[in-house]
Amino acid sequence: MEAEELDVHLATLRPGQCLDLRGTTLPAGLLDRILAAMENVVGRARFDRATFSAPARFGDVTFNGDASFDDARFEALASFFGTRFGGNVSFQGVRFGKEISLYGSRVRGHLSMDDAAVASDALFGEACFGSASFRGAEFHGFSSFDQARFHGDATFRGARFSRPVSFLKTAFEGTAGFQSVRFSAKAFLAPALVGRQLALNQARAQGPVELHVTGCPVDLSEARVLGRLTVKAGDADLDLTGLTSRGRSKVMRKGGPIRILSIAGLDADELTIEGADLTRCHLPGAVNAERLRLRDCVFAASPGGRRQLRFSWPPLRRTFFSRLSWVALLCLVAVAAVLWSSTPQQPNRHPRPTITQGGTWAHSSGTHQGSP
Repeated sequence: MEAEELDVHLATLRPGQCLDLRGTTLPAGLLDRILAAMENVVGRARFDRATFSAPARFGDVTFNGDASFDDARFEALASFFGTRFGGNVSFQGVRFGKEISLYGSRVRGHLSMDDAAVASDALFGEACFGSASFRGAEFHGFSSFDQARFHGDATFRGARFSRPVSFLKTAFEGTAGFQSVRFSAKAFLAPALVGRQLALNQARAQGPVELHVTGCPVDLSEARVLGRLTVKAGDADLDLTGLTSRGRSKVMRKGGPIRILSIAGLDADELTIEGADLTRCHLPGAVNAERLRLRDCVFAASPGGRRQLRFSWPPLRRTFFSRLSWVALLCLVAVAAVLWSSTPQQPNRHPRPTITQGGTWAHSSGTHQGSP
């Protein structure tokens, strides 16, 4: 449009109208003029295949209807700080050349970022979503979901995180699905709430993974962690079937009890399980079981069924004082054995008489002849 034609068209826009900018290239300043003409209130919005050649700022904008940005291109910053979406919003297949921020945004419906790619940092902190899907998304910068809330399920199946990612105090009221996710750097998952299940089955991590979770099942089956794995759980059921851990790893209780459902096929270079209930586990099912350390764990009931057995194994792989107590006990047993063997035997006070050749009775104090 010419400048005069654009002015005439902008004058026809009203708050809450539908906005269709599919396939449009938006240079610097144009998006700001459109949103200002609509007083930051948009109805159904379509930005599919649009190109934003300048920073796109949707802060404080309200979308009363669904919004779609499928296959759009953001060549600069994409900011949705504090944006309100009354329906669903889709960023499927979008390419973000710089940062994307949905910090503090509100999505009443479903958020879709399937197959999206973010070249720089992605900020979702303190945002609120009805449900969300990040299937196959790629995050090449730092990613933060700290204190975000998902009222429904959140799916990250097949997503890739090239740099550190944080889920500190994130609330998942449904299922948090990280199946087949790829973590190239540190992953910190410390959700404040998981309503159904935290699934990390078949995940791959090249760096350290730290997991803090309470009150939900945790599925780590067939996961592979090359860095340090730290799991702090409370009132949780853990499935470690086929887990591969190549770093120094630890599973410990934090708060309530933790129950290990299975360690079949577990292959860990050095894994310590502390304070766990192993009554439902088949311990010989682990690979390289000699590298597994169990501390203060509860095993299956004794044959009588009256009490449970509580062991720490191996006994000499604990603290200095525990090693010292075992050594002292062994020394005490050795000293007792030496003293017992060196004590002279006392003579028998009432020797039993024997029969000598010739039919006489013989005693140690003398002899007494008589008839046999």
